[in-house]
Amino acid sequence: MYLFRPFIGFKEIRVVHKEPRRSGDKAMVLCFVEFNDARCSRTAMDALQGYKFDDKKLDSPTLRIQFAHFPFRLPSALGVVPH
Repeated sequence: MYLFRPFIGFKEIRVVHKEPRRSGDKAMVLCFVEFNDARCSRTAMDALQGYKFDDKKLDSPTLRIQFAHFPFRLPSALGVVPH
């Protein structure tokens, strides 16, 4: 996924293959892209939202981008102070 590399503030990308949980569910590929700050990530997100992977195919998948949602509490909320 070199789509994100040209954007200012790009740091790294991690790809996770998520297996289906139940019968009938589809496997998914998730990408986590890290930028220096929210402004840099917003710029990339706005520019690439809906990016069509193959513009010659009508049913080609498109890129869906959203900010990550963290289901866990921050260490400071648990009384843990990072070093």
